[in-house]
Amino acid sequence: MKIQDIPIEIIDQIGEVRGITFPRQGHTSIVAILDTPDQKYIIKKTENDLYNEWLSKEYNVLQYLCDTGLPIPKAYSFCAENQSRWLLMDYMDGISLREFLAREPDLKEKEKAIFNFGRCLKKIHESACPIELLKKDRSWLDSMLLQAEYNLTHFAVDGSEELLKRLKEDKPKPIENTLIHGDFTIDNVLVNECNIVGVIDWSGAAFGDPRYDVALAIRPKHNAFENERDQEIFFDAYGTLRITDEEYDYFENGIYNFF
Repeated sequence: MKIQDIPIEIIDQIGEVRGITFPRQGHTSIVAILDTPDQKYIIKKTENDLYNEWLSKEYNVLQYLCDTGLPIPKAYSFCAENQSRWLLMDYMDGISLREFLAREPDLKEKEKAIFNFGRCLKKIHESACPIELLKKDRSWLDSMLLQAEYNLTHFAVDGSEELLKRLKEDKPKPIENTLIHGDFTIDNVLVNECNIVGVIDWSGAAFGDPRYDVALAIRPKHNAFENERDQEIFFDAYGTLRITDEEYDYFENGIYNFF
């Protein structure tokens, strides 16, 4: 991505772009930081039908959640240009929790950041779910299984027919649904001095099963959730919902493999 690639309607909105830099990238979009005389912005670009759909949903979700008090970026505009989609958002001054923990911070700082990570998820799950995300025709899990089947047929995913069959047959006992993020990993939470300053990548947000968020949150990564102590700190902050090994396996090693 170059400055001249950015749609003119976005340039007209933010003014002169004096610089463009690229933070650590994910796999679904190109992300850039735009420097203007007044402020910094984040711009995301996708060029794939599935990822375009996700980016469009992310823009809508950010609009729905703008008055919740959750630490989310403000979304300014979304535009389509040929096969590309562009989303313009606030820049949030922080680094991913993954990056923070990979630096092997002081133990107290590490534990404080993980505690705040759990408390942040608690706040999300306790927030009122926007009416636009409520679905009445089928449950969140049934919708996810249908989408998993579609993704298996149309896209390259890590899941298999055998796994999907097992997931359909061995669904966990339903619990009360809440607002969920849908991809609450240490990559999608930004920190500054151990404090959570932003939660990004909201395309999976829904009125859904909070165990899905919890399972993704505690996935073992370098210097994160590699021991029971990290999980205990997380759950001390998050609250009473503890997931079983079977529930963890169903959501993290199961459903997540199709998305």
